This record gives sequence, C-alpha cells and structure tokens, in this order.
Amino acid sequence: MSIYSFIATDYEIPEVKNSKERIITVQEAIKLGVEAHKFMPWEKMNPDDKIIFFEKESDVDELVIKKGTNFEKNVKWYTHKPFIYSIHFEYSELRVKQLLEYLKENISKGHQLELWLIWLDDKQSIKPNIFNYEELSIRDLKQMYDCQDKKYVYHNCIIIEKQNYI
Repeated sequence: MSIYSFIATDYEIPEVKNSKERIITVQEAIKLGVEAHKFMPWEKMNPDDKIIFFEKESDVDELVIKKGTNFEKNVKWYTHKPFIYSIHFEYSELRVKQLLEYLKENISKGHQLELWLIWLDDKQSIKPNIFNYEELSIRDLKQMYDCQDKKYVYHNCIIIEKQNYI
C-alpha cells in the first residue's frame, strides 16, 4: 500500500508546479556537466531531446498540486466532490507552510476544501477535523503530514470552511 494525499472541492483551484523544475535539452545537460543515467547515456539520445532537470535531489520533493488523480476508485470512496487535486511533497516545515498559505488563498466563501491523507486500497472510516479557514494552523498540517509528530494520524481528513459572512 502507498500513502496518498489529495484535495477535494466543488470548484476549480489552481495547480502548483515545482518551481525548482527546469526543462533543458540533452545538449544543455552535457554542457552543464550533468551525469547521464547508466541505462541511457547522452550519446544514445538526440541532443535536442528535452529532459527534466533539478539542481539538487531534494528539489524533486517540492510542493506540487496537480488536478486529477490516478486513484479514482480510492478517492470516490472518501468524497463525492467533483474536483480532485493530487498533492505531492516530502514533509518539511516550509512546504507545510506553503500548503497552508495555498489552502487559505484558494478557499472560496461559502465553500469547503477537503484535505485527505489515506492509504490506497485501505478503506477506513475517517472522522474529519473541521476548521474555519482562519483557525487552520501549521500545527494541524504538521500532525497530518509529519510522521515523526506524536499526534500523527496516517488516515486523516481536514475540512476547511469559509462561511459567507466572513
């Protein structure tokens, strides 16, 4: 089984791309001195082919939020919201802070955002924690995403609300 995190909502929200990701050509990679993978040496590739490049290995793990999911049957067991956004990142305080800011910036008045953390193919009954968007904190997301945290729960849901009168 694998862990999977997603946002569910009834309206579209923006995607977040990895800001550290660069698309370069094989020729540019060679000039930069990037070492090719042993199974695909640069000499076997067209110099104009494009590759994804990261300065550091840790840059691969930046916050990414992408519309859609490859796990439809798992997601639909937990939510009936029509818009699903997959969340990918490796936990760090900075990335959780970025996620918190993203959630607060993208919740619309009179709506909810559901934030889920599940194990694929392990259907559990999860009691959501409900927060007004102003109350949601880094601490709440840390408990959801930092497996080293004492209060970490590997099946989790946070529902964020923004009332019309706010």
